Amino acid sequence: MQLASHPEMGHWRLSLFGLTLGLVTGIDFSSTLMMGVASQHIQGGVGAAPEDYLYAVSAYAATAVLMNMVLDQVARRTTYKRFTLASLVVFILGSLICAEFASPAGLISGKAVQGLGAGGLFAASRILVQLVSTPAERGALMLRFGGGAFSMLAIAPWLTSIFLDDIGWRAVFLFQAGIALPVLLSVALTYPTRAPRDPHPPVSTLDWPAAIAAAAGALVFLHTLQEMRYTRFFNSLEMPLAALCGLALFAFAGWRLYRHPDPWIDLSRLAGRQYLYGLGFYTLYYLMSSAWAFLLPSLTQTGLGLTFRTTCMLLATSGTVATIAAIVITLGMALVFRKRRVIALGFIFYACAAMLFSHQLMPGAPDYALVPVVLLEGLTPVLLMVQVASMTYLEVPVEDFSHAYQFKNVCKQIASAVGTGLASVFMQDGLAEHRTHLVEQVTRFNPALQSPDALSAAGLAKISLEIDRQATLLAGMDMLHGFAVICVLGAVFVLVQRSFR
Repeated sequence: MQLASHPEMGHWRLSLFGLTLGLVTGIDFSSTLMMGVASQHIQGGVGAAPEDYLYAVSAYAATAVLMNMVLDQVARRTTYKRFTLASLVVFILGSLICAEFASPAGLISGKAVQGLGAGGLFAASRILVQLVSTPAERGALMLRFGGGAFSMLAIAPWLTSIFLDDIGWRAVFLFQAGIALPVLLSVALTYPTRAPRDPHPPVSTLDWPAAIAAAAGALVFLHTLQEMRYTRFFNSLEMPLAALCGLALFAFAGWRLYRHPDPWIDLSRLAGRQYLYGLGFYTLYYLMSSAWAFLLPSLTQTGLGLTFRTTCMLLATSGTVATIAAIVITLGMALVFRKRRVIALGFIFYACAAMLFSHQLMPGAPDYALVPVVLLEGLTPVLLMVQVASMTYLEVPVEDFSHAYQFKNVCKQIASAVGTGLASVFMQDGLAEHRTHLVEQVTRFNPALQSPDALSAAGLAKISLEIDRQATLLAGMDMLHGFAVICVLGAVFVLVQRSFR
């Protein structure tokens, strides 16, 4: 294994370099994942209402959008190595803010700083792979890249669950800061010190108003979506005006980018049909995966009564399957033909995982009954995301790859936040509907109310908890059925269309 652009890097350094690229990407992945898994612990720890918590998710997405907008221009001025080192330092700072300030404002501020740090890491790592390697050299780097990224998803939930029992909710953020430190050291030691020649040197001025307007527009839109959980869209002028404000900010950003001589994201270069179809499938995948990341811990902990550690072990199992599958599929990528059928199979696997999960949502279900669910779900990133990635950029010239990947990651951040927000909205609506229906069935003739202490405070509290639990399970079943239907429709669409090959 050797890179023609960096002959000074030996075999072991190159291997560690590829692994580090994946671990850097995993910092962003695991941070987003743990916000979904540990949501109940974090909300309780900082005293955050659901809208405050979703605002923290939106703040992370908005600042991540900002960093993806400025990534290419900043990295061309400082090198991708320095950009990555600075981003990791900012991410650690944001993690410490979240852990230190036990308040909704502290959580929102910390997640905003985290987004500034982690938001551009995925794109920076993948673009750097493209810059330093030729197509013939890329396979070995991508093998280590995938192994590092997915292994982070496997170990992060497991280790966090261990520390959470001893430290509490702060362990989620302290672990994120702690795991970023050795990754930062590895970046300093393994990344190439000499950047490859850039065919497009940066322009003299940066268009900050466009980037800030795009980030603000993302924040306004995402928060408007989340507010629909509490308020009907047309009940007042506030929400329509907020939506129009978001549209105006996006339009302003697009106008500035159109007029700029070297925009951060040149949309005129990204009009290829192959790329646009790939972007659509990417967006759908991130919507579904973020919704799944919200649903699984909510249903296992609140609905089935499993512990946080058990939920994290299930997620670690899923991550381990994804890591093994990523290594196998990368080694055999040349043998994978008819990729559209593989993507369709990924959608079917996702649908089967959802239906199997809904079937297991029964009171008293053992934790091992969910193992087949996470095994199926663990295969979907490789069957969906990796296959889409292998096809999306086939028609994108090398000099446009950074623009293409920046814009893809902008869509990723927005789709992930929207997926979490939608899952929360539908779950809350389902809970309200089913709880109302269940309460209507509780009458004085109910057997549970015939015992002598049934109407005591403790007895009524027990009944209320059981109603909440049953409502959670029923709402979860409804959402998983809808999730499966969307997956089947996605599989049909990918098979019948002819533009994405």
